[in-house]
Amino acid sequence: MIYIATDSTADLPDKWIETCGLKIIPLNLHFGEEILKEGEEIWAEEFYYRLPLEAYLPATSEPSPEEFIDFYRGFAGPGDTVISIHLSGRLSKTVRAAREAAKALQDEVEILVIDSRTVSMALGMIVLEAVEALARGKSLQEILDRIEYVKENLVVFFTVGDLENLSRTGRIGELPSCFGNLVNSKPVLTIEKGRVIAVDKIRGNLGRIHRRLLELTKERIGSLPAKIIVLHAGALDEAKRMEEAAKEFFAAGTAGGISIIPIGPVVGAHTGPGAFGLVALAVPGE
Repeated sequence: MIYIATDSTADLPDKWIETCGLKIIPLNLHFGEEILKEGEEIWAEEFYYRLPLEAYLPATSEPSPEEFIDFYRGFAGPGDTVISIHLSGRLSKTVRAAREAAKALQDEVEILVIDSRTVSMALGMIVLEAVEALARGKSLQEILDRIEYVKENLVVFFTVGDLENLSRTGRIGELPSCFGNLVNSKPVLTIEKGRVIAVDKIRGNLGRIHRRLLELTKERIGSLPAKIIVLHAGALDEAKRMEEAAKEFFAAGTAGGISIIPIGPVVGAHTGPGAFGLVALAVPGE
């Protein structure tokens, strides 16, 4: 049997996880000495409610190789194959821990660990496409090929309240000199080769930010219809405005509508509150 597994930073809603039969291993959130497992002991709504009450943003950590071993043994056995897709290895050591566990279990079960080179619902979309391919009866190689296709063609653009959190945790690459002063402006960020990269900064109101995020996305997907997910870190109002703007902007339409998904606690601990953006995947032939 083929199983699809991922980690909690895919930010997939619980109802999607249940419907798809996904296997999820949680990352950890550290509020001082208090350690909470994402998606099991703390969720987005509680996290963003609690965040303003904390003096500092929490730290995060990956599951240990031993936790991964227990995780895989909990559902897979001899004759099974696990496709285990995780957040970028340049943002976390999760992939490394998964690979150590896969090596330890190589005589028990086949585990194929994949570095998504991304995070949040961009990772989630890769996972969902793998699940869809499996549900359609595709072979193992066809599923792996689909994963690689989606990795290469996903489009991700977002903004954050400020860059301090990403810089503090080392999750953003070196910034161009023009980003030295962000007073009255917002950074436009993407993820390339597994790292968060700054590509532009926009002055003015949030409407201009929405439009720039949509313009950059349209440049990448062209005139094709697309699957689109709007993300937000405790910024639901902005996400709803982005959703409405996207409906007007993409004349070719969207494949399956537009979903609004909150960024989970672990990723939110690095973006900080107020981040929002979108993930898109062009759908040829729709």
